[in-house]
Amino acid sequence: MKPSARVALALMLASCVGLAGCSTVRSLFGGSDRLDGFGRIPSGEFNTVVTLPDGVTIDFPELIGNMIGPQVSGSRVLIIGDSIIASTSSRYGNEMCTTLTKLGWQVAVEAQAGEFIDFAQKVVGRRLEDGWDAVVLFLGTNFDGNAKHFDDSLRETIAAIGPTPLVILTTGEFRSQQRVVNDLIRRVALDFPHMTLLDWSQIAKNPGVIGSDGVHLTANGRDVLVTSIARALEFAPDRNNGQCLDSVFRNDSKVIGVMPEPSGEVPTETTVVDPAQTTLP
Repeated sequence: MKPSARVALALMLASCVGLAGCSTVRSLFGGSDRLDGFGRIPSGEFNTVVTLPDGVTIDFPELIGNMIGPQVSGSRVLIIGDSIIASTSSRYGNEMCTTLTKLGWQVAVEAQAGEFIDFAQKVVGRRLEDGWDAVVLFLGTNFDGNAKHFDDSLRETIAAIGPTPLVILTTGEFRSQQRVVNDLIRRVALDFPHMTLLDWSQIAKNPGVIGSDGVHLTANGRDVLVTSIARALEFAPDRNNGQCLDSVFRNDSKVIGVMPEPSGEVPTETTVVDPAQTTLP
């Protein structure tokens, strides 16, 4: 993206912070099939391949940055996260891989419940050499209040990933500290032209997305999350080569009682927690 465009985006971001649905995906579907500085707008075909459950309507905010599919020549995407992403993995409902493979992506979900920002470096250190065309990062739900450490760790992760296109999500703002996290994420995203910001904090405010604990996703919320990420990634270069890839990090034992029911196909090396146990914040 041109520097002038990023300046304009920074001003737009400042004006839209705290305003749910500042602009919506519905406003993108008319007119040209391109949006200057952002890549190709999702087409009607995309909209029919990836849909939300019946009765679920979401105002998706515009991406800050480029959609990923038009930028890359390969289809391998690494998705890194905490319990929010882990709840969509193959050891539960597998919504992430089921959705993204429809768009041609080869998907590895590396996410564990209760992980902090440092987890990103663990995943990158273990899996970066496997080769990826894009990375999605959703960490920050768990935050210890150390803003400098969060900022440093996030920037170190981005440096390790290098120029590979990266989608980063803000977190739900279920407590005041999350606004600190999200401000840090927005500032970092503006510093790296190859990064795309997906403002999950706005999407999470829609009714029915977040469960009774105020943090984790409902079943519909999981579908909303993966649809949001699908819209950021768009079609992979080869739409016919979608595949679920094996994951390495599968231990959700740090957090009790917040994960969905296991899929019934959980490998023996996976550690999950009985949902009937007491929920921790």
